[in-house]
Amino acid sequence: MESSDSGKWKEACDSEFDSLQRNDTWEIVPLPKGRKAIGCRWVFRVKENQDGEVERFKARLVAKGFSQKFGVDYEETFAPVAKFTSIRVVLSMAAEYGLMLHQMDVNVAL
Repeated sequence: MESSDSGKWKEACDSEFDSLQRNDTWEIVPLPKGRKAIGCRWVFRVKENQDGEVERFKARLVAKGFSQKFGVDYEETFAPVAKFTSIRVVLSMAAEYGLMLHQMDVNVAL
């Protein structure tokens, strides 16, 4: 990397990679015959605050999923996000039982 901010980008990459390892994101297994491994690449983004000042450098290691073929390399897909109906149930239960809810942003979930 030849950017003047290369040190910050390297730190962001190291942080992301450490997080992936701590969370046991993957498991090394033998590649089945007739299959090919999916590649990966780094995606970089500068996060800014409300004033437009640089808040942090964010790096994500993403799979090149576009190289997969449905029915050959995978059978189903899913997104690890909450459904809106689930959020409504939690909110209504909190209101019904007088519970307090806390909203938070987690940098890296463990």
